[in-house]
Amino acid sequence: MSRMRIRRGNTPRVRLLLALFVIAAFAAPAVSAESPQPAQQARDPEAGYNPATNTARVYAHREGLVGYTTANGHVIQPNDFFVALPCFCALSSLGGNEFEVRLTYKDTSIVVPVWDVGPWNTTDNYWDPPAEREYSNLPQGMPAAEAAYFDDYNNGQDGFGRNVASPAGIDIGDGAFYALGMTGSDWVDVTFLWLEEPTRESIMESLPPLPRRFGDIETVWWDERPPVDDHVVPILDDRYAYIPETGHNVPVEMLDYWYDHGGWRTLGLPISEFHRAIEEDGTVHFVQYFERAALALVWPEAGGAPVVVPEALGYGTFINPGAWESVEPFEDDGWASYFPETGHSVGGGFRVFFEAHGGTEVFGQPISEEWGMVTPGGERVVYQVFQHARFEWWPDRAGSGDEITLGLLGLELMIARGWIEPGPS
Repeated sequence: MSRMRIRRGNTPRVRLLLALFVIAAFAAPAVSAESPQPAQQARDPEAGYNPATNTARVYAHREGLVGYTTANGHVIQPNDFFVALPCFCALSSLGGNEFEVRLTYKDTSIVVPVWDVGPWNTTDNYWDPPAEREYSNLPQGMPAAEAAYFDDYNNGQDGFGRNVASPAGIDIGDGAFYALGMTGSDWVDVTFLWLEEPTRESIMESLPPLPRRFGDIETVWWDERPPVDDHVVPILDDRYAYIPETGHNVPVEMLDYWYDHGGWRTLGLPISEFHRAIEEDGTVHFVQYFERAALALVWPEAGGAPVVVPEALGYGTFINPGAWESVEPFEDDGWASYFPETGHSVGGGFRVFFEAHGGTEVFGQPISEEWGMVTPGGERVVYQVFQHARFEWWPDRAGSGDEITLGLLGLELMIARGWIEPGPS
């Protein structure tokens, strides 16, 4: 079911009677401890606005301020899912979702409401075209704070005459911040869901043509079933190899990667055809699903042959809430390694397996710690999730050679979306 969009001009606005007295407090940067010094930041080369998807890439801080009250009257909790935008014109009512955004950060997306105003300004509707926004001499999608920080716009000051100390255009509630996998202030993609939903025609017009080598592949939209039917007709040319076990054609670039990185034991057998997938935010992937993974072909901007990149399926699988919690940094002690980018570690037998089978290139970095459970069949198992994989240790299988396995993340995703029927348990 598609999400209802609310046009900005037709939506009732929240009016706060005391806004003129407290407006500066709401506009302040959310977490002073995270506010970076000017020399530490550089503008993301992809910062800007995509009108086909109503998405801007902007700099984001963690909201923090637990116990304080937002502009719509919500008392901030330690694990809140909301954002602050720098305009009262896009503020939801207390507990409401009249205004929502989709946040996307490194392959993870969540939808949250707008419950606060800030950072820096309170009238900066930067998601609107210049003719409709308060700062009409700035391009659509560029927060006034970003322009002040990088371009000395308004003499480097916000609307209250304060020197802008960061380019932030959004604050993210702590729960949403950590759910995205963020560990510090960074650039995120923000889709403004109350704006008119782009048509598929407008999205297609904004996309580059299919790669010449794969000009005949299928295009699949986010709400459509990908080509997952088994035993399709073999493609008899030099672009593909046919895998008879599941009956799918695999691009030779992917097949080379598959063989070089463990084959079916690590990545599983193919369960879809290679295709172009268009996500709801306009993101395009040239992807093929395997039982344990999804692999994408990525063409370098400078030209040349495509490279194979694993998709981050780990963010879509279940993780025990306690295992989500990051751990304190530590030095490598020979048993375990710490990954500061995600705040997690890998140790023991999982570390040995990780390093022996491709490390971060194949599995990505850990996004959880280990946790254990007992299966419905009474078998003990210990899990740990990485960006591209789920490790499983079965202590009851010790000495069998099958003690550590990799989860069927690709197959589980297809089943969860109703695209493949589950097999017998």
